[in-house]
Amino acid sequence: MQIAGIGRFIFWEGGSLWIGLAAAAGDRHAHHAIQLSLGLSGAVQFRPDASLPWTRYAAAVIPSDLPHIFQAPGNQVAQIFVEPESVTGGKLLQRFGTDAIAALDEDEARSLATPLAAQYNDGADDETLAATATQTLARLAGDAGPLQRTTDARIVAAIEEIWRRLDEPLTLAEIARVAGLSEGRLRHLFVEQTGVPFRAYVLWARLNRALGLGYTGTSWTEAAHAANFADSAHLTRTCRRMFGLAPTALRLDHTLQSTRMLA
Repeated sequence: MQIAGIGRFIFWEGGSLWIGLAAAAGDRHAHHAIQLSLGLSGAVQFRPDASLPWTRYAAAVIPSDLPHIFQAPGNQVAQIFVEPESVTGGKLLQRFGTDAIAALDEDEARSLATPLAAQYNDGADDETLAATATQTLARLAGDAGPLQRTTDARIVAAIEEIWRRLDEPLTLAEIARVAGLSEGRLRHLFVEQTGVPFRAYVLWARLNRALGLGYTGTSWTEAAHAANFADSAHLTRTCRRMFGLAPTALRLDHTLQSTRMLA
């Protein structure tokens, strides 16, 4: 299998970070999370589909559910993901919009990338990198002003129940009861508030749970079952569709010595 990158994948509630050396381009894909793509040692490149030329960015913000292809061959990069339902995610959507990839100017990109690059190359632990990544998102969202829209409390309750039960089957009817809504109203309000259908969101949440387990030492079969995927093949197909690559295409590198070799 062609390796798409060598680095570290770190998960926390509402977000994640992949940081390391990019290799091969991924497939065309779209994901529910907002993505901040930072070039740490060179440009990152995106295009909407394979028929169009690559566009180079010092850093870019990719809104929710926007199809794209990514590459940054031979460059060190940081990919930070945040849920659009979060306060930070809402402010990012206010600042950058929802319809197209947004470019950051080189000065802002450099100021955001420098701390992450320094920590990664010095072998910082996952907790430190996660804290810096969340601070990076907060800095990026800081100029957007007060959030104009908050997620409906009933949808918040539904999302919390979804995440609590990712290891088991669940139905729209069960989540509707938790939210205090009819199935039809939940279906409509869920799309209105999150931008994706209920089932698509559940699949996205399951994928994040499985990846979080798989990249922290759980076997891919066990990780798949823990997030209620049928098997590791089902997990791999879902990951390809949502991230453009298989989970095993990202080779992990946790050691200080080999991490420094990526610089």
